[in-house]
Amino acid sequence: MVVHLVFFKFKEEKKKENMEKLKRDLEALELSQLKNLEVGIDFNGSPRAYDMSLYTEFDTREDLDFYQNFPPHVEIKKFLVENEIDTAVVDYEK
Repeated sequence: MVVHLVFFKFKEEKKKENMEKLKRDLEALELSQLKNLEVGIDFNGSPRAYDMSLYTEFDTREDLDFYQNFPPHVEIKKFLVENEIDTAVVDYEK
């Protein structure tokens, strides 16, 4: 099992709108390689905290690679860049 974690930090400008859009777009992703997907919005508010997290699971690294190049996911990555949303990523096998 491969886990792909992403943490998102949004700019204050359009923060709520961008968070809602990203959550909606991520939860709408449908592909057979994606075994589990969870989107969480931070309630902590600590300066160290990120605003949102994404937890996904795949059977193999190849499935994760497929997901990375899946056209709807590529569009999400463009949205992140266009809106200057900072990310941190961790990929691991369990």
